[in-house]
Amino acid sequence: MAEQNESLLSPEERDKVAHPKRHNLEPFRDSSKTRTLRLWLNIIFMIGAIAGLIVYFYASQQVAIYILIVASVFKFIELALRILKI
Repeated sequence: MAEQNESLLSPEERDKVAHPKRHNLEPFRDSSKTRTLRLWLNIIFMIGAIAGLIVYFYASQQVAIYILIVASVFKFIELALRILKI
């Protein structure tokens, strides 16, 4: 019976095999303008989300929902920029 660890390629052939590049090692594709805009949209979203949670637990829940909805709009805009690669 053949050994389980036996390879179909010789060591020399294995060294010649070209491996595909990993996607996460590719350089960032966004322009600096889009990258800066996305960064600010994320900062606005995070501030809105934190403010919404604080208002939700310590003040009016209805007002907090409105704050969270507005914060979510900023996140959806950032998401659209990221997906469309504008």
